[in-house]
Amino acid sequence: MPGTPALLLALFAATAAPAGAQEKPGNDAVDAIVGCRDIADTAARLACFDQRVAALAEAKQRKDIVVMDREGVRAAKRGLFGFSLPRIKLFGDGDGDSETDVKQIDSVVTTARAGAGGLTTIALKDGTFWQTTEARMGFSPRSGDEITITAGALGSYMAKIKGGRSSKVKRVN
Repeated sequence: MPGTPALLLALFAATAAPAGAQEKPGNDAVDAIVGCRDIADTAARLACFDQRVAALAEAKQRKDIVVMDREGVRAAKRGLFGFSLPRIKLFGDGDGDSETDVKQIDSVVTTARAGAGGLTTIALKDGTFWQTTEARMGFSPRSGDEITITAGALGSYMAKIKGGRSSKVKRVN
């Protein structure tokens, strides 16, 4: 078939190339697999799929690629909620409009301790710790209180106790 030897040679060259010279992990690896669909010759298409899937499986085993479903991304973002991270395209496109973005968390207070300067450290059921950034009258969370922490402007966060007042907070763990 016309073009088949050239295609097989290209597949062989890609297979024989050192690991660092092959596609970058991630979208490029997936795009390479998807690109195999366009090969008309059945044997060449199968060889392409086999080679590309093997490369993807090896990259996953080396942990060069991590595959997550949407719920896994949401869980990871929830775990990072409150940390000041650089604006990167981790777990999404980085534009802030992804349906997996976490804008608030709802949890339950496990402990709350008053500290120096009238600041309060709050432990939540999910294992995260938050601290008020200002002394605030009337903001006194107790164990068992339902709490909502919402992302605010310029990287700030507000904690609101159900039925009570709110206070600015920052994540401390």
